[in-house]
Amino acid sequence: MKQSTPFIIPQGKIKNPEPFDVSWHRYCPQKPFPPYRHIPGVTPHPIRDPRGHSYGVEEEHDAEPLSPEMWRQNEDYLYGVDLYNFAYWWEAHEAWEGLWHQAEDTYRLFLQGLIQVSAAFIKYHTRMLRPLRTLSTAGRDKLRQVVAECDDASGNYMGLNLPAFLDLADAFFEPFFEDTVTEATFRQHSVKPLILLQD
Repeated sequence: MKQSTPFIIPQGKIKNPEPFDVSWHRYCPQKPFPPYRHIPGVTPHPIRDPRGHSYGVEEEHDAEPLSPEMWRQNEDYLYGVDLYNFAYWWEAHEAWEGLWHQAEDTYRLFLQGLIQVSAAFIKYHTRMLRPLRTLSTAGRDKLRQVVAECDDASGNYMGLNLPAFLDLADAFFEPFFEDTVTEATFRQHSVKPLILLQD
């Protein structure tokens, strides 16, 4: 993996995102995290900018796409979950997008829902209320559709209990749909919408 110099966000600008729980379990610990969390318009673009943490890096993927049932062996999926849980929201979006391009039907819908929820957290961090609302709604609606299409009566899809996750996500995003949203709204972290995978 290419060694890259950590990018320090200048003082006075948006701070680096921080995980909701730094002690959260990792599902793909063999893959290290990038040296910084990308914030569009603030940090160097990871792929396009020569200073980017993934510039010139060839990504390795499974030769054949894995089925949703093989999620435990799907490093791209698991790494995306790790990235999301540790506030690498742009990077999680990228990890899942590679899978999304090859996915079909419910699997594709599931990945798109996760991608949009992750993108909503970037907007949350950058205090962009309108796209936060749009993306969080679109992502959660897709995940609800997955629950409706899911063979598992409990709503578990690829190790994720979607009803439980959606309860957390709904509780987290609900205050941002109030008539008045202040900086205090953005600073409250009473709910931690993290992804917990289970068999």
